Amino acid sequence: MKSGLFVVFMGVLLFSRGLAAAQQNPASQNPIQLELTMEVATTTEDGLPAALRFTLKNVGYIAVDLPLPALDCVGSSGTIRVKSIVHLEGASPSTGKGHGCVSGRDHELPIKERIRTQWFHLLPGEHLSLTGDRRILIDKVDAPATYDYWAEYEPPILTPDQRVQARQGGYIVPEAKVESDHLSYSER
Repeated sequence: MKSGLFVVFMGVLLFSRGLAAAQQNPASQNPIQLELTMEVATTTEDGLPAALRFTLKNVGYIAVDLPLPALDCVGSSGTIRVKSIVHLEGASPSTGKGHGCVSGRDHELPIKERIRTQWFHLLPGEHLSLTGDRRILIDKVDAPATYDYWAEYEPPILTPDQRVQARQGGYIVPEAKVESDHLSYSER
């Protein structure tokens, strides 16, 4: 009887440790984990952000396949866009007007061949970095204001059939949007 209770006790103990580990490590629930960071890369003579650096890092535990994202340009290869909220002195906050472009590249290669020859294969811990001009990426107002801004990564656009073909070829393509932390600066 004692040995039976010991086995049950050990089973409950091992189950509870596994459950606690899964709760502490959310990456164990979804193997695809990307992290997007944005930082000021250079400043103007006035100390305002001039260039922004975006880093898309694989923080998961499996390799991820993705094309180089377009910067501030909507297209099938995925994009990194800067969103902003402008706080005018003495007025209600407003969102940026929006800008960018649309990329309409034709893809002649089948998806598996395109991934194999043209996309990046990010191992866990690896990253892609892009740099863009803040003066183009964030709408400016001609009044004293504080700008709250952040970046969003939108993954490549694939049809359901292309996703199936990619998976069958052993490729892992991200599907979820990722957002950076918010930054801010003021212009007087």
